[in-house]
Amino acid sequence: MTVLDYAIYLAISMIKLFLFSVYTDTAFSFGFFILNFASVLVLSSWTLLLKAKTRRWVLFSLLFLHSTLIVSDIWYYRYFEDLLSVMLIADVPQMSSVGGGFLTLVAWKDLLFFTDLILFSAAVHYFRNQTGTLPRKNRIRFAGAGFAAGLVVFTVPLAWSYLQQEEWLVDNPISNMREYYQLGFWGYHGADLLKGAASLAESNGLSADQMDLLPETLSEIEAAPVPEELPNVIVVQLESYQSSVIGQEINGTALTPNLNELREETIYFPNFYHQTHEGRTSDAEFLTLSSLHPIKSGSVYTQYAGNDFNGLPAHLQRYGYNTVAMHAFERSFWNRDEFYDNIGFDEFYSKQDFSQEGQIGMALNDKDFFSESIEYISDLETPFFAFMVALTSHTPYEFPQDLEKMELSAYDDELVRGYYHTVHYVDEAIGEMVSDLKQRGLWEDSLIVFYGDHDSGLTQKGTAMAEDADADNVVDLFKLDHGVPLFIKTPGSSSGEINENVGGQIDIAPTILDMVNIDPPYMLGNSLMDEEENVTVFRDGSFRYNDFYYKPDLTAPIGSGTCYSTLTEEQVAYGNCKDKVEEAAEQLRISDLIIHENALEKIRER
Repeated sequence: MTVLDYAIYLAISMIKLFLFSVYTDTAFSFGFFILNFASVLVLSSWTLLLKAKTRRWVLFSLLFLHSTLIVSDIWYYRYFEDLLSVMLIADVPQMSSVGGGFLTLVAWKDLLFFTDLILFSAAVHYFRNQTGTLPRKNRIRFAGAGFAAGLVVFTVPLAWSYLQQEEWLVDNPISNMREYYQLGFWGYHGADLLKGAASLAESNGLSADQMDLLPETLSEIEAAPVPEELPNVIVVQLESYQSSVIGQEINGTALTPNLNELREETIYFPNFYHQTHEGRTSDAEFLTLSSLHPIKSGSVYTQYAGNDFNGLPAHLQRYGYNTVAMHAFERSFWNRDEFYDNIGFDEFYSKQDFSQEGQIGMALNDKDFFSESIEYISDLETPFFAFMVALTSHTPYEFPQDLEKMELSAYDDELVRGYYHTVHYVDEAIGEMVSDLKQRGLWEDSLIVFYGDHDSGLTQKGTAMAEDADADNVVDLFKLDHGVPLFIKTPGSSSGEINENVGGQIDIAPTILDMVNIDPPYMLGNSLMDEEENVTVFRDGSFRYNDFYYKPDLTAPIGSGTCYSTLTEEQVAYGNCKDKVEEAAEQLRISDLIIHENALEKIRER
C-alpha cells in the first residue's frame, strides 16, 4: 500500500482523540468519531501531494503538534472543564506567577500522547518497502478525494444546523464545550482561531435582535436621592474557600472555628455558589463588582478592562463613598491596576504598599494583610467601601510546617493537607480581623461581607475531599464544587440568622446596595434579601433554581439536559427545570453582549 504511512497517521490521530475523551471524561459517540475523522482528512490530505520521504517527516511533525495541543487541552480541562482558546493569549502573563498550581495538573500518564511518535517511526520503518511515492496524477486525485470527502462530511451537519437555526451556530454560543461537540476537536480550534482573528477587527455593532435583549434606556441613577445615613462597607474575598469547610471537623478539631462562630452574629447563606469560569479569582471579583457573568474564554480583566461596567465601586462613589481595593500582590497581575481604576476605585493598595516579609505561598500572609489593610481603612473618611482580596489559601497550598496546627496525617494527598492547613490559618486570620475591627469601632455600624471566590480544584468524585463531604452523586458534587460561603454582617446587628435564599456572586452587589438603601444601576443579579426566587446561572448553562439543579447536555442543542431535585438528590421530570433553561441561556447572552460590545456605553449614547 503506497500510502500506508498516511493510513497509520490517520489511525494514530483518531486513537489520540479517543484517548483525549477518556482522559477528560467527555463524550465520544460514533457520529463524533466521523466528524473528527472528516476534519483530520481536511487538514492532512494535502500531505498526499508530497513525495514519500518528505511526507513521512511532515506527518511526524503533525503528530507532534497534535499531541502538544491535546496535552495542553487536557491540562487546561482538568482545572476549568473547558478547552483552550486563542483569547487566552492575553492571560499568558498570569501563568508565570501561578506556576506551582499549574504543575498540579500534570500527570506522568500524559506522556502517553507522545509515544505515538515512536510508534509511527517504528511502523514507517518496518513498512518502508511497502510505501512510496504515487504518480503525480494519482497524488492529486487521492489528495483531492480525501479533502472533498472530509469537507462534505464536515460541512453537511453544519449546513443543517444553520438551516434549523440552532442557537449554538446562529447566536452567541454560551459554551466552548457545546461548540466542541458540534465541531469536533479540530473544528473547534479552527473556528476559535477564526473568531480570534475576527475579534481584532472593529465591531460591526449590535444587531436588532441583540439590541432587543438589552434595556432600551438606563435609569438616571445620578439623580437618585442620597440616604441620610450610609454605613461603611467592607467586602473580603477569600481565596479558594469552599462552603464545605464551614462546620467541618477533622479528628475532632474544627477546621473553621472562627467562621463557625461568625454564623452567630451574621447572616449566613448556605445555598450560595461561585459562578467563576476560566478567570477564577478575577472572575469572582468581576461578578462581585459588576454583577455580570464572566466570559466563556479567558478573563474580562485582561480583555475588556477599559469597558464601561458602571459597577459597584463607581456607583457608591456617586453617593460620597471613598472606594479602595487591597490585594498584597503585583499591581499589574490580572490587569487589576487598569480594571480597578476603570470600575471606580479611588485607590489600589498592592504589594508595594504592604510588608515584604511574612509571605505564605504567593504573597503576604492573610493575618498581616488584614491587619495592615485595617490600618489603611482606619484613616479613610467615612463612608468608605473597602474591597480586600486575600491570597494565603491559593493553590498549590504551600504552608510552613512550623505553623501547622491540624493533625492531617490520615490524608495521603499533599495538596489536600496543604489546603486544609491554609484554610485553618485563614480562619484564624479572619478571627483576628473581626477582633481588630471591633476594637477600632468599625464592626458595629459597618456592612461587612465575607465570601469565597471559587472551589479548591480538589473536588472531583472519588477524591479525599469528596469523601469528606460524602459527595457521590451529581447534586452532592455540584454543591461541593460550586458552594462557597457568604457571611453578611449588617450595621447595628449582633445576632445571626440563616438565609436559605439561593444565590451567587452576581447577587452580591445588588444585595449590598439593597442593604444600604441605594437603588442599583443596571445589574443582572438580584438582592438576596428580597422574596424573589433567583435563577443562579453558571457559565455552561447549568443553573440552580428553587429546589432544582439543571445540568445541560452539551453534546446537544440548548434545552437538552437533566433536572435534579436538590432535596432528594434524584433525577426528576425535565418540566421542573424547563421554564428556566432559556432564561439562563439568555442571561449569559445578555452579559456577553454587554461585555463584548461595551453595550452599556452604547445604550447611554442612544
